[in-house]
Amino acid sequence: MTHNAPFGVVSRYVARQFLGLFAPILITFVLLYIVIDLFDRLDILLRYQATVGAATRYFVFKIPLMLTQVMPPAVITAALLAYGLMGRRNEIIALRAGGVSIGQTALPVLALSLAISVGALAWNETVVPYCSREFQQVNNIEIRKRTQRGILSDRAIWYHGAEGFYHIDYVDRAQQAVFDLTIYRLDNAFRLRSVVQAPRASWITDHWQLFDATEFKLNGEGFTAVPLPPDGLKIAETLDDFLEVQREPEELSFIALRDRIEALTRKGIDASHYLVDLYLKLALPFANAVLAIVAIPVAGRLRRHPSIAAIVGLGTAVGFGYWVLLGLSTSLGQTGALPPLLAAWAANGIYALLGAVLFLSSD
Repeated sequence: MTHNAPFGVVSRYVARQFLGLFAPILITFVLLYIVIDLFDRLDILLRYQATVGAATRYFVFKIPLMLTQVMPPAVITAALLAYGLMGRRNEIIALRAGGVSIGQTALPVLALSLAISVGALAWNETVVPYCSREFQQVNNIEIRKRTQRGILSDRAIWYHGAEGFYHIDYVDRAQQAVFDLTIYRLDNAFRLRSVVQAPRASWITDHWQLFDATEFKLNGEGFTAVPLPPDGLKIAETLDDFLEVQREPEELSFIALRDRIEALTRKGIDASHYLVDLYLKLALPFANAVLAIVAIPVAGRLRRHPSIAAIVGLGTAVGFGYWVLLGLSTSLGQTGALPPLLAAWAANGIYALLGAVLFLSSD
């Protein structure tokens, strides 16, 4: 029969219903995100007298990140609305009477949500890291009027400070420390006078404490190595200065973040807390698919003529439960209570299992 064909009339109809709702819902969510973010940042924009052009560039570059964040709730809402509206028009009853099961009507939406997940994964790996770096750049340089003192790569920081040029492999907010620090100290004529190397420097209240630091002083015959005591060098910059120029995980692709973890591990620096962020880069895009798996059988259990408000409220509740579960598992992963891979994928696994149970129990 035609309606049983994977790309038959019923499948195409259900797919059109879903996509016809998904696109405007996604755009609406992005616009709401922009309005909320604008009001949240209005004080900063006014305080620093940001130009309209700078503010516009900030939000334009932030839209790709917004899209990835609002896509899962848009998928839930679109799936619930599509099946809810079909239920209100008695189309679900007609399909069931014609021998079409919930599973068969779900196939096109599940296929589309999986395609959206794959697209989101590619989007997060290509567009989002670049645009995230750009909107952070606009925020710091054009809006807050800060001097650009850091030169970044995916693995390290070059920073122009009071003592000269700093090269830092990694800045750890939790440990209040920087690792693999090298300072190229310059004189007033911008000539190199010494090089300071320290495997670690910790920020303690209002000063730096160096560990196993050595200063190589330049003389007429080359460099002379001089061990430095923990408080043997005054560094004008604070930990916050270095944190401001370090790239966050959302500014890196999966491959770049994986390379950073491997490079830090080879140098003996504990980068295990980055592993949860690494695996989340693969897990989060597939939230679109697993939330659709739950939303479809839930929509099938709605009463015959559900209100739009009830459908949206249900979608909000389903999505909220997912993000609460994800936040809990991520926190447990960051503290070491759960393995990083399990912490990143736990919410997806639980929701996929819940959706499978709901499908199997559907009559």
